[in-house]
Amino acid sequence: MIKTAVIGVGNMGSKYAAILQDKLIDGMELAALTRVRDPYRSLLQNSIDSGVSVFESADALFDAVERGHIKIDAVIIATPHYAHEKFAVRAFKNGLHVLCDKPSGVYSRQARLMEEAADNSGKVFSMVFNQRTLPVYKQLKAIVSGGRYGALKRVNWVVTDWYRPEQYYKSSSWHATWDKDGGGVLLNQCPHNLDLLQWICGNPARVQGFCHEGRFHDIEVEDDVTAYLEWKNGATGTFITSTGDAPGMSRLEISLEVALLVCENGKIRIGELAQEMGGKEADYRSTSTDFFRKIKGTWTEIEPEKEEHQYERVIQGFSDEISGSGKSIADGREGRKSLLLTNAIYLSSWEKKMVDIPQIGSAEEIDFEQRFEGALEKKIR
Repeated sequence: MIKTAVIGVGNMGSKYAAILQDKLIDGMELAALTRVRDPYRSLLQNSIDSGVSVFESADALFDAVERGHIKIDAVIIATPHYAHEKFAVRAFKNGLHVLCDKPSGVYSRQARLMEEAADNSGKVFSMVFNQRTLPVYKQLKAIVSGGRYGALKRVNWVVTDWYRPEQYYKSSSWHATWDKDGGGVLLNQCPHNLDLLQWICGNPARVQGFCHEGRFHDIEVEDDVTAYLEWKNGATGTFITSTGDAPGMSRLEISLEVALLVCENGKIRIGELAQEMGGKEADYRSTSTDFFRKIKGTWTEIEPEKEEHQYERVIQGFSDEISGSGKSIADGREGRKSLLLTNAIYLSSWEKKMVDIPQIGSAEEIDFEQRFEGALEKKIR
């Protein structure tokens, strides 16, 4: 059995710990907990009573590991964002496998250092990108990657179903602060969406962000964002999100060369052009003499099955990769991609100009890291 510690037993950490406690993951068991907050202690009392070790802090857990007082094989990290890199790196140095909650950090250098530590350790590194388990997004990725409808032309995603009341931000001292949380809706809620965006469509090459801080709530960080995106092949897009719009929605439109994909309410609608135009849209556009024709397309609808056990799938994939019987839902190195995009949207908004997203491993990436961290430090001050 893979003996696993959950670091940070708050809202999400308690969920992961309970999944292990209830023996829902083959090959993995709960072995230790840190920072068990009072509201969640009763949920895990059976484990505590049965001998699962409880530590006051992650550092206390690692001290016990290093002294040989406890034997564990893996950790699940569910702490505030700034601490993800510190605890992941220390875990890897102790030969432990790591499953990290999103995002992989506040700034992309943290994600890079986590990757380097993982590579040096040879241990499994995974991210909790649970929305990758949803059949609707898996199907959408397969359609785009399959190439049947040609290359990417435009992407528009409106994500306003992350609505939060004022008391949400007041429920924790670290919520919605630059120095403790690291950001607002982009860093707290939208790592899921930005991961899916780059997973399905590839990361944009450059962005122009407009982040509105405290527009709908009494907070210092952003709660309303509009970003303009450009890909290397000339495709363009927009990403819009907010925690202050109601009723909210999540509508993703992906325009390809010969089809429009619309993903909303767990369904995918596909508007194909070939049948109506008798060929490729670009050819029709260059030869048609019908100046005002409205192209309707031939529409079909796909409604994939639901996935009710997203987190169980993520943790099971982590367990399977450790045991050699499968693969993680999202490799830990994926976290760096969406974090670069997040950082670029912030930096663009602060500098009030378009920002290039650097290639991973390039000299430009190091320059980008320094620019972003310098700008973030000014926000903290």
